[in-house]
Amino acid sequence: MTDNPNELPAVARNINLPCKKCGVDRFFVVVAHTTATSAKVKCEVCGATKTYRLPAAKKTRASTDAKRTVRKTAPKKPDHSALWNELKEQIGTDNVATYDMKKKYPMAAAIEHPKFGLGFVTNSFHDKIEVAFLEGGRFLVHNRT
Repeated sequence: MTDNPNELPAVARNINLPCKKCGVDRFFVVVAHTTATSAKVKCEVCGATKTYRLPAAKKTRASTDAKRTVRKTAPKKPDHSALWNELKEQIGTDNVATYDMKKKYPMAAAIEHPKFGLGFVTNSFHDKIEVAFLEGGRFLVHNRT
C-alpha cells in the first residue's frame, strides 16, 4: 500500500484484503483505478475481482460555538390517570386486597401492590392478571400454588 492512507495503491501493486471466494485474507493486485477513491482488484489465488474503496475520511467535529446543539427530549409518557381514576370510581377502594402471587384475583378487583401502589384488575387469566396502575398497565402473576 502507499504511505498515505488517503491515496489508492498504484496499479500492479499488491494489497492484502479478505477474499469472499477463498474465505481468507489474500493478496489482491490492483488492476485499474476506476475513480479517485476506488480501484478494481483481483485475487492472486482464485482470480476473483472486486472493487476496493478507500476508507471514508473521519469527520471532524465543528467547534461548539459554530455548532447548534439540539437537545433531545424524552418522549412523553401516555397519561394513564384518566383510566385509573375512572376505574377507581367504578370499583371503589373499600375492599382493597394486598397483592400476593398465590391468591387468585377476579376482574374488577382492587389490589395494593408494594411497588406499584393501588391498582385495578382489568383482565384475568388462569395464571396472570392485567392491572391498571396510575403509572400504566402491568401484567402480574396470580393463582400460583
